[in-house]
Amino acid sequence: MQDVLVPCKKCGNKFPSSSLKLDIDEKMVICPDCIKNKGIHKEIKEEVFHKKEEKAAEEPASARISHKCASCGYKFRIDIETKKPRNCPYCNARVMGF
Repeated sequence: MQDVLVPCKKCGNKFPSSSLKLDIDEKMVICPDCIKNKGIHKEIKEEVFHKKEEKAAEEPASARISHKCASCGYKFRIDIETKKPRNCPYCNARVMGF
């Protein structure tokens, strides 16, 4: 008998029902690929956050100003010295001035 294909609740890809697993953190039934990627994302997140903490300890706090995107209205902060981010983090519109 053939296994029924069921969509993963996280990514939407169809997998055999026997391969889907209940993820307690996500509180849904997800596919093996999403479970594998969850571990990878967790490792990357830990690596990035540890590097940011080390970097923050080395560099003094830079001056940042608030900015509102002219295209979408998203509010974010821009570093005055480096003038970054140069694009809106939400809609990727170019920051013309601040």
